[in-house]
Amino acid sequence: MSKHKDSEDLVRVGPGTVMGEMMRQYWIPAAMSSELEPDGAPMRLALLGERLIAFRDSSGRVGIMDHRCPHRCASLFLGRNEENGPRCVYHGWKYDAAGNCVDMPNAPPHQDFKQKIRAKAYNVDERNGLIWVYMGARKEAPPLPAIEASLLPEAELQISFVQRECNWLQALEGDIDTSHFGFLHTGSVQPDDVPPGSLLRWTVTNRAPDYHVTDTNYGTMYCAYRAAEPGQTYWRFANFLFPFWTQTPQGPFDRVNTRAWVPMDDTHTMFVSSAGAAPPCRCVRCRTGGWCRGRGWVSTTCRTPPTGTVAGGSPKTRRTTGWSTAPRR
Repeated sequence: MSKHKDSEDLVRVGPGTVMGEMMRQYWIPAAMSSELEPDGAPMRLALLGERLIAFRDSSGRVGIMDHRCPHRCASLFLGRNEENGPRCVYHGWKYDAAGNCVDMPNAPPHQDFKQKIRAKAYNVDERNGLIWVYMGARKEAPPLPAIEASLLPEAELQISFVQRECNWLQALEGDIDTSHFGFLHTGSVQPDDVPPGSLLRWTVTNRAPDYHVTDTNYGTMYCAYRAAEPGQTYWRFANFLFPFWTQTPQGPFDRVNTRAWVPMDDTHTMFVSSAGAAPPCRCVRCRTGGWCRGRGWVSTTCRTPPTGTVAGGSPKTRRTTGWSTAPRR
């Protein structure tokens, strides 16, 4: 059983916290490319307890920085994004995507010291319709994670962002938990109401699955198995990938769904879903008529977890809110 301090360390994500500093060592999905237009209005972001703005400059480069102007802390969200960067509405100080002050119109030429001013800005990368931010202290950011959301072409991905009013760990735990299926998601459904051979039938019939957890080089694979049709076992695999990614079976079994539970702060989470079509399964069971599809697996002989992963899902509508009490635009 974890101690109270351990639980506190897991759920607190602001600057200087144990989990917050750890998460800052990873690339974070911050926005969809389609949300930012060149010279368009800045967008509010809340990530790891920090209030930020995101914008796309005239050349198409994306910047993500602290929303406060270093001069008098006026919000750059209220400024104008023009000619390759946001200009503060208060005194007109202007910044580029790297946070450098490039114009100081309220200072006489002989008193100009813009080369000494820099807004707090973060490394940004953009790939396949998704904008990523690295908030760590390393001078050289690590490569983007080798998951579907950064590897599949944009045309093969369905990306959505949805704000959740809860801590990131609560949301992530619920995603990989399978024992609540037979209660929360079934309502008053009875076994005879559901056709044989379906996940819902098995979860209603057997509400207490057994578990097997496997450590991996990317996190853990959480396996639950329960009785299916006579003589068969239904396995459900939920992968946890550091620091906040999950891959779980959801919806049709011919889709791959990867989710990020991005902490906005300690009480708000941005749910990022990236779903892509999976290639045809080439495993022995599919070639010989068994039910696998490369995702779920009904086994007639084995109780040892296979090495495959499961994922799937459908797109959701994003709530256009950034900071918990303010609109993104």
